[in-house]
Amino acid sequence: MIALYIWISLILPYVWGNTEKTVFLGPSPADLESVYPTLDYLGLVPLNPKKFAIRTHLNAEFPNNGIRHGAPSWFVLHNLTEGRRYEARVCWAATQPTAFKLDVYDLETVFRAPELTSELSEYASTLHFNMNNQAAISSPTLEPGIKDSVKLLRILVAADYYTTNHTLMKNVPPIMVDIILDPFVLNILPRSLSSTVTYITVVAIVSWFVGKWISSWVRQIAAEPTKHKHQ
Repeated sequence: MIALYIWISLILPYVWGNTEKTVFLGPSPADLESVYPTLDYLGLVPLNPKKFAIRTHLNAEFPNNGIRHGAPSWFVLHNLTEGRRYEARVCWAATQPTAFKLDVYDLETVFRAPELTSELSEYASTLHFNMNNQAAISSPTLEPGIKDSVKLLRILVAADYYTTNHTLMKNVPPIMVDIILDPFVLNILPRSLSSTVTYITVVAIVSWFVGKWISSWVRQIAAEPTKHKHQ
């Protein structure tokens, strides 16, 4: 019975859809006043431990001869805790064959790399004209003049299919995804799994006591004929 519960908990993510993830540590807090105007202008969708999940559409493209893995999308991860482990993951329907690559960067790394800065600016410019992306329009910006632990999440989305439909081969449709920021509990396991682990632990303990009681009861029944035989 215990093995069954463990097996079910392991296969559930694959039943509901596909998942790609990356694990990182929260950086030390930094004064964002110098970089805040840039982040505010970019208008990236933020994720934090309180607002830890969003559902949106991401643009996808076919890989370009190994030069680019896919279409980039950028997000701000803020209000992190220094030294705490986090998991950023993206979940999508198994009916949409797509390859994802997740990278998490420090602000300093991005702003000092011309290729990353250019890619980020290009993505931000598309956000201002993408009226269908309600998350990007309605999301709050970071507060200026405060210290915050911030990372930037880049998701590369590549179409992973082949079809005789020329329209789908030429124009890849956007992919509906769930993007989740999952803090680790005691830097051991993601917070989303804590309830599952607790449930399995309770079931295991109850099963152990029930099994012990049944074993004792069976031994008593088995010993009854022996007692009557000696009498």
